[in-house]
Amino acid sequence: VDYYLELAILYKNELTSGYLGIMRDTISTLIDKGETTSSKGNSNSESGKKPANISESMYFHRAIRAFWLGHSERCHHCIGKVLQLNSGIGSLSKTILIFIHGLNSFQLLKRQDTSKLRTIPKNAISALKTAMALSRWNFRNKVHLLEAENFSYQGNHEEAKASYAAAITSARSSRFVHEQGLACELAGFHYKKIGDHKSAWSFFNQAKQCYAEW
Repeated sequence: VDYYLELAILYKNELTSGYLGIMRDTISTLIDKGETTSSKGNSNSESGKKPANISESMYFHRAIRAFWLGHSERCHHCIGKVLQLNSGIGSLSKTILIFIHGLNSFQLLKRQDTSKLRTIPKNAISALKTAMALSRWNFRNKVHLLEAENFSYQGNHEEAKASYAAAITSARSSRFVHEQGLACELAGFHYKKIGDHKSAWSFFNQAKQCYAEW
């Protein structure tokens, strides 16, 4: 990304440098929160110089960063911005956004249980099941994880356990190590909630290993 970003800046391709700068910031954030891998001013993704037509991409990536950093309110806000723009986001990116929106909503529901928020994971599960019919490899683990979080939210603990296990297994099978880690982490929080601290500790350790590999 750095190589192509430098070329785009060199040849003054504002649109390409804008997209690559946004992507570069996301990668940097996910590696180490940008502490040692930041673009050091090469990216224009956060400046006022960005082309107007990459605003959707900017908010999409901000939502991704906020989700993985655990900033649920910010994630929700950025997803709302993408949905407001509605400028033809790609089908895969839209499905990923719906998945994140669904998972993120469970964090918000812990603080504010509203009917509007409850519809988000319901719609996400429905949308991801449709996507899974087209590609089980890409979306099966995501459906299982959304269902696991929904079962946990509803207090259906045995169903939640089974769905977390299925999410972890299918993510591993698809080689989505980051989503395997996410499933382990959320399973850990579920087991912690129901008082099974030994299992929670085990899942948190598995999540840590997955994230380190990622």
